[in-house]
Amino acid sequence: MKQMTILAVLGAALLSPAALASEPMQPLHIALGGLDLTTPRGVQAAQRRIDRAVADYCRNDVEHLTIKARRAARECRESVRGDALAQLADKRLRQLAAR
Repeated sequence: MKQMTILAVLGAALLSPAALASEPMQPLHIALGGLDLTTPRGVQAAQRRIDRAVADYCRNDVEHLTIKARRAARECRESVRGDALAQLADKRLRQLAAR
């Protein structure tokens, strides 16, 4: 199964300095195998998968967090989603060129 890997730099902003020192940043893997990105339906399915993966990857339970932590979570989601969509566009162009 083909996967798209997103290395999320801002995802680290949600971890404490101790957690950053002890654990390396984990890449985000999004399974896009079997999707035809040359069709609007395939692109929509990929975007839904990206949205779900980003919500799981970045903190989504922000109601009880401080304003700074909420901002960090939002920046994580925006950054990771932006990176994923850029990679999706590249993958889509490669599929179109292979036709």
